[in-house]
Amino acid sequence: MALKQLHYLIISIAMAVATGTVYAAGQPKEHQHNHQVSAEQFAELREKVPLYRELTDEQVLENMQRMGPNFYRLLSEPGVTGDIGILALGHGYRADGNVKFAKAYAGIAASKPTAMALGMAMMTSQHIQGAVDELTAAGAKKIVVMPITTLRDGGLTGQWQYIFDAREEAPWMSVSRVSADASTVLTDTPGSGPEISAILLDNLRTSSSDPQQEVVAVVAHGPDNDPANKKELAILAEHAQYIQANGGFADARGFTLQDDAPSAVRSANVAELRRWVQAASDEGKTVIVTTTLLFEGSVHDKLRSDLAGLNYRLNTMGVLDNPLFLDWINAQIAAAN
Repeated sequence: MALKQLHYLIISIAMAVATGTVYAAGQPKEHQHNHQVSAEQFAELREKVPLYRELTDEQVLENMQRMGPNFYRLLSEPGVTGDIGILALGHGYRADGNVKFAKAYAGIAASKPTAMALGMAMMTSQHIQGAVDELTAAGAKKIVVMPITTLRDGGLTGQWQYIFDAREEAPWMSVSRVSADASTVLTDTPGSGPEISAILLDNLRTSSSDPQQEVVAVVAHGPDNDPANKKELAILAEHAQYIQANGGFADARGFTLQDDAPSAVRSANVAELRRWVQAASDEGKTVIVTTTLLFEGSVHDKLRSDLAGLNYRLNTMGVLDNPLFLDWINAQIAAAN
């Protein structure tokens, strides 16, 4: 076997081990899917993901391992059937985040066939196909597909759109598209709209004591390219305007980290956020930093490091932590029907 072939075989085995099928004792069965990485796939990933151009094959593999496995789970009980099925897509989270994600759909799952498919879908769509199959088996003639990410135009959103034939080209790997007897309707992402603005404000109130003397930085993960980032900043500006007008804060502004962009891009965004926080502190204002993230996670950890040495309060409540998120779910189902 040639050295280069052996190199990719080792990487493929490591990937399979990292994303292997594991069933926790006493827990409902979760179906997980492995994937391997070839030389051609590494090349395609680097062509489409700017960050990966800076990384070695091993570093790309490590980055993908941190994303966690691709898996699906039926959230409704086996006896729940109906013409309308609900499929919640997410990128996968820490263990408690996966539990919270499922909990956010518990109310819907009690009356409608509901499944979640978690994972970046960068290299496979098998987990999504599996969830669709479960819903059609439960009688679904139409499946409302909810891409649960705060990015309207990010790579993951585009990948899901490609998988459901709503986009011609995959932003990542050209994985298999979903095949289903049921019709599918893709909803908007929970990144914009009055329901999400209301959630952000409600979360902020847990950290606020004197709004007139407080300013708010609304921070988003952000996409990895400039055109999408400009759109994201426009959405954050709408959230900031709502928060300031309805919360009585002295000021509010949106920022993106562009957490998956090349390091120089992210560093520039962090520097801008630090300048704004420092300037507000110098004016005697209390700074509250909140995010549009679904749950507390690794980006919050990075934010603490990014803002080290500055005076601010970090609100870590996620969009899905708030019971108002059910209003957004119901609004999307109503719009899809």
